Amino acid sequence: MSLQATLRAKWFWYSIACVLFWGAWTILEKMASTEIPQETVQFLFTFGALPVAVVLLVGRKFKLEKSPKGILYGLGNGVLAGVGNAALAAAYRAGGNTSVITAATAMYPMITVLLAVTILRERLTRLHKIGLVFAAIAFIIFSL
Repeated sequence: MSLQATLRAKWFWYSIACVLFWGAWTILEKMASTEIPQETVQFLFTFGALPVAVVLLVGRKFKLEKSPKGILYGLGNGVLAGVGNAALAAAYRAGGNTSVITAATAMYPMITVLLAVTILRERLTRLHKIGLVFAAIAFIIFSL
């Protein structure tokens, strides 16, 4: 895909928005976890997500999904994200360096790639594999 095509693609700009929001979220997560217990941070995180859920539901004109499989995947997504977020808050509260913790936990795409290749049977190009190696090396260097 060319650079111009990428810059015109919706997915690219959604990805940029994700990076910006998650970057700010990480700082708030650290600030909250140093002031209150991680269980409370997780509890409040859920309430913070409610307005977003309401806006999305209104945007769909309150049309609910009917696919049991999709609903199960969505609920599983929420459970895993919640547990992961609680672990992140606990890591921040344990007093580690925010930059290192964030870089370490940002390696979750490596797990996603392994699962996508194993479960979804997705294929990696040579360039993808090289990128994964560089990401792993960057993680090791950053953690030192």
